[in-house]
Amino acid sequence: MFGRIKKLWEKEKKVMAILNIEGPIRATGEGRFRKEGGTQEILDFLYTLLDKEERLDGLLIRMDTPGGAAAASEEVALLLDRVKKERKIPVVVTMADVCCSGGYMIACVADTLFATRGTMTGSIGCIMQIPNFEGLSKKLGVTYVTIKAGKMKDIGNPSREMTEEEKEYLNGFARETHDIFRNLVLSHRPDIKNQDEMFDGRPVGAVQARENGLIDEFGGYYDAYDHLLHLMGEDNDKHVEFWQIEHKKGFLLRLLGGQSLLSGKDILSLLTDSAIRVR
Repeated sequence: MFGRIKKLWEKEKKVMAILNIEGPIRATGEGRFRKEGGTQEILDFLYTLLDKEERLDGLLIRMDTPGGAAAASEEVALLLDRVKKERKIPVVVTMADVCCSGGYMIACVADTLFATRGTMTGSIGCIMQIPNFEGLSKKLGVTYVTIKAGKMKDIGNPSREMTEEEKEYLNGFARETHDIFRNLVLSHRPDIKNQDEMFDGRPVGAVQARENGLIDEFGGYYDAYDHLLHLMGEDNDKHVEFWQIEHKKGFLLRLLGGQSLLSGKDILSLLTDSAIRVR
């Protein structure tokens, strides 16, 4: 369904689930031949953790993501919160190089956030970028005829300048999304300091993040791992088993070494992607 779940469980052993979230966050994968990269696999894994017939004592999440689509990020964050509350387990996040924007939206749900001093995080804001090809179209002698019902139906049309009314409408949508992001973060980390700065979209280094309450501890993967073992009541992992997604790449991906191929249509879809993103 979403790759096999490696589930090694014995009654006398505690169980730690381990989840990796890497790369841009979006609902579907990128590229014609690339099925990995979307959030569905992550959602499926988290939903599996809700099964109360299986033992679960803690969840460790390794994150290395610049963020991505607002809705996809929020969907993962809400399901993670549900897992945390319904299973009554500790959740620990360890940040690698970057955990910004929608990545931080997900990470803030955890009980404890670890980052190295070289990690970049935060970027709590949102952005929508819509290209405009009007000047290029005129140079090429290409014109567009738009037939619509409803004056806002072609909002974001790249063949013309956006009206002030349309800009204000989309600005309102961005502000609404930003408020959702801000409120979600504050519901989990209400003591964040210097909120005017921390919520204006700026990315921050881990030192500043810790000073302002965005993260809790400096440390790498195994610092977070050991901390979660402690929260689970264990001094080491001798009596711990694990749940983890096992990725299975198809023949073409193995042949290409995991690199995706982008057709002209794929490239155009990326250039014209106007989905709102949290930053």
